[in-house]
Amino acid sequence: MTYELVEPNPAAAPIAREVDTYTEIVDPDSEHVRRWQAGDASAFEVLVRRHERSVFRLALRMLGSREEAEDVTQEALLSLHRHGRSFRGESRFSTFVYRVAANAALNRRRTLGRSRARERLLAERQSGGIDLPSSPRDPGDAAAGAQAQARVHEALQELPPDLRLAVVLYDIEGMPYGEIARVLEVPEGTVKSRIHRARNALRERLRSFVTQESEGVDS
Repeated sequence: MTYELVEPNPAAAPIAREVDTYTEIVDPDSEHVRRWQAGDASAFEVLVRRHERSVFRLALRMLGSREEAEDVTQEALLSLHRHGRSFRGESRFSTFVYRVAANAALNRRRTLGRSRARERLLAERQSGGIDLPSSPRDPGDAAAGAQAQARVHEALQELPPDLRLAVVLYDIEGMPYGEIARVLEVPEGTVKSRIHRARNALRERLRSFVTQESEGVDS
């Protein structure tokens, strides 16, 4: 099974958001979860269709390889099917899904050697497998956009997994601090700290690229 990646541009400025403010859990999946836990298999199929792209997107950002992301997506969905009946509604079902996906991606990450991960990332870039959120207006823009996207993608892969996961969930998935804290099962202060450290690390890794781009425009 393959997945189409549609996501915000991670090279763009982070979106300003308020922290998680809701107090009552309003879960659009609750009815389908109830039906699935009561034995309705078709309800689980609906839940899969709703969430599989988000699972894949998270896996791709964590692993840097479409092939690995597709495998992890399948593993996460199988794990969700095996363990999802234990979900008790203490949080949104989507939060539970992200937690399962994050664990699957981190487990796969630990099984991959750094050299293998970099080889796959290089192959993805060379084959043009990095998706852009929209098509630039001309070939020159396309080349520059692909280069920028690839550099951001590579910089994300250089981050420690805990920092990468936090910044992906916040700046790319658009999740509030409170929900990320529930996904990662850590305090909100830890989430904020990880995002801050991840942004600083990304800024340092991307600084040389931005400088080169500016010099190219001025020349």
